[in-house]
Amino acid sequence: MATLLSASGNAYSLGGFQSLSGGQTLSLRGGTAKQPTEYVAPRWSPTIDVLAVPEGRSLRLVRLSGGATIWRRALSDAISGLSTAIRAIAWNLSGTSIAVLHASGLLVQRDSARGDIIHETQVNIDDAVVAMEWVICKGQAADNGAGRPTLERSLPRLDPLDRGQPPCRSNPESESPTAIVMVCASGAVWVSLGGVFTLPPARLQIEQPASYTAVNACLGQRPDTLFVCFTSAHAEPDSSACQELVLRTVDMSVLSSAMPLLHTLVPLSAHLSALCLYLENTLDALAKEARARADGASRAYLLQTFEGVLRDHGVDEATTAEAELCRLAVTGRASESTSQFLLAKLKATKLNAWETAGRLGAVALIRLIYRHAQPAVERTILASTRLLEAVLAYDSDALPASDAGGACTAIVRAVVVLGWLSSRLNEYMDGLREEQRENQEFVDWALFAIDDLHWQNEGSRRLGDSHNTDGDDGLRPVRPDIDYKLLFCFIRKAFGGTADGAADASSDLQGILQGGDEDRTALPEVITAYFDVLAGDAHLDALSIVKQLTDAGDGDRPFEYVFHSQSLLDAAIARCKLDLSEDAGIGPPTCADAVREVKSLIAQALEWPSQVLGGGLQWNSQICAVPMGSGDGAAEILSEMHYVSLGDDRGCMYVASVTPSGEHLVLLAANSQGHQPEVSRVELALDVADSDERPRRVFIDVTSLSFFDDELLGVLFTVGGSDRLYLGTLEYQTIVRGTSDVAASRLEFAKLLQISDASAAVPAALASNGNEGRRCIAVVDKGGRYWWPFDMDNEEEGDENQSEESND
Repeated sequence: MATLLSASGNAYSLGGFQSLSGGQTLSLRGGTAKQPTEYVAPRWSPTIDVLAVPEGRSLRLVRLSGGATIWRRALSDAISGLSTAIRAIAWNLSGTSIAVLHASGLLVQRDSARGDIIHETQVNIDDAVVAMEWVICKGQAADNGAGRPTLERSLPRLDPLDRGQPPCRSNPESESPTAIVMVCASGAVWVSLGGVFTLPPARLQIEQPASYTAVNACLGQRPDTLFVCFTSAHAEPDSSACQELVLRTVDMSVLSSAMPLLHTLVPLSAHLSALCLYLENTLDALAKEARARADGASRAYLLQTFEGVLRDHGVDEATTAEAELCRLAVTGRASESTSQFLLAKLKATKLNAWETAGRLGAVALIRLIYRHAQPAVERTILASTRLLEAVLAYDSDALPASDAGGACTAIVRAVVVLGWLSSRLNEYMDGLREEQRENQEFVDWALFAIDDLHWQNEGSRRLGDSHNTDGDDGLRPVRPDIDYKLLFCFIRKAFGGTADGAADASSDLQGILQGGDEDRTALPEVITAYFDVLAGDAHLDALSIVKQLTDAGDGDRPFEYVFHSQSLLDAAIARCKLDLSEDAGIGPPTCADAVREVKSLIAQALEWPSQVLGGGLQWNSQICAVPMGSGDGAAEILSEMHYVSLGDDRGCMYVASVTPSGEHLVLLAANSQGHQPEVSRVELALDVADSDERPRRVFIDVTSLSFFDDELLGVLFTVGGSDRLYLGTLEYQTIVRGTSDVAASRLEFAKLLQISDASAAVPAALASNGNEGRRCIAVVDKGGRYWWPFDMDNEEEGDENQSEESND
């Protein structure tokens, strides 16, 4: 048995923190789950006691109370050829959303309550991400028009697609813009404004960039300064490699500026992203509902059933389903096979169930379009015109006007495509209504025909074969009013074809949503060419876009920017359909194609303002370089960063790093006013006393560091190669003020805890939330299987006098 001793020679109490799990080990996943190949640190929610734990390609949210899983989400495997492993996560300050960066460069924002994706964008990061933070842009912008009445506020609100989901926000301009800051190991700094569109990266420009590796980064109190910690390898005269800890800053003042472009574009782009994602989800719901309707009310089912009856009677070559039904409709008499089909297969209950399924499915589809898809299209058009107004209002001499003109053209093209999408959705609704009318007419006629055939059979049996089988005994059913135009339209579409033998394109409702068969699916370049022709025919090129349009008092008329009348768009759509009909190998774009094209055009439009704003990201000169010594081939330095606010926009950045040799802890304090940084060293060794021996000095092996708050630094470690895992806290500000870089001070823990059931054989890491009144620590197994939560502000009950005993 061994006892850990403090610097004064007294034994440490090992009840430093109260367990929030009753001393039990909490499980994150089953033993059969696949272990993540790359470790990503868990993050506490800033407002509630919820821990986000990355697990390879999945993200799990667990509750502090009992360790219950709230939800677990992963990207769909449909993203073929791309790695969906998680690289980094970050919470927004309100705790309502969490950003997840995947190895493919896809940055998604998930709602913390349900795990649903609310935004997504592509960030072309091809390097390891060492830090990711989500901040609010603090600058106050001038009036961007958000307070004036708009058409959008008079539109019906967007209802959630699923019960329990919050409705889509209708006025995002009233919220403060945010930015997601990502720092790569190469030193490249990426900023995604609103998590939607990304600025060009600010790359570190030095003579030997390969010798610098970023290990951590942290923002100051305001998001105008980013501190980045590097390790740098230099060769000493004796040719041994010496590591240095280098601290540099990035000027991020553009995020705190009052630029109208920033404070207008960020919420607008986020709103457009949410609307496009809402449209995509609505189209998916439409496609799912359409498939369910087809399963219950498919005309193909009738065709297969009838053709099967014809084949059973050996008349499949002599006639067709279409001809037999037309003969029955015209003459009132049926062949034997047709009679069998109507009497045996199409009973009244089956016909009514078929018509009801089609009618209810059509109602559900029309409701989705009327209450979800079309309002979302209208809102997207209005948001696009606001984006156009913002671009036109920005006057810059630094960039040529052609750049802004290209952004304007992309926005206007997006609105033209949205107008086309609205027309296609209206066409789909009209097709549904017409199809259901035809279905109803066929059912009415079929029910009458069945009754008529029953009457004929009953009459034949009563009057005998020698009499007229069509004799009237007074029981013949009353013939209803039949719209034969609709009836024959149904028969032609369901059981035959058009006059030229080709399929009727107007009846291909599924093709409007998702396209037809694979052979007719349009290629991306064909889709883009189609919409280019559409935009040109809508008089886009001849339209004069001038700033006076945006200065009008009632400038929220969406089609004013695009075309002078709806008839121009309708004519352009008709011409595009005519051109496509000449080439049977090319299918028209689908609604989903249109939404993808809109997203692409909006991304093109945002390239110009991202270049304008990205010019504000600049690397500053080096603050300091601290020698760290050499190690046994250590590839990286364990490092953590924390900013302490001193009020009046003053503060101090603290950096805690373990030297490559593992023998010292280096504490660096860099003042935001540019004063000379303070550097202190702590020897990572403790006195250990055995029961029958004198105390001996033993080095500890640090596995994780974490700043708990403005006073305490958490250290997770083992002692002298033992299997016991300990958690201790250091009062780091006291250490920095009381020591210097010349001589290392002795290690003195303020609190110490031995973690039961934890083993050094399973690497673990620290995560702390630092919330006032509920400060918690999580020790998480890096394999993603177990975790141990503790209360930072309370000691373990009954352990105040525990001294000792810990096996070493």
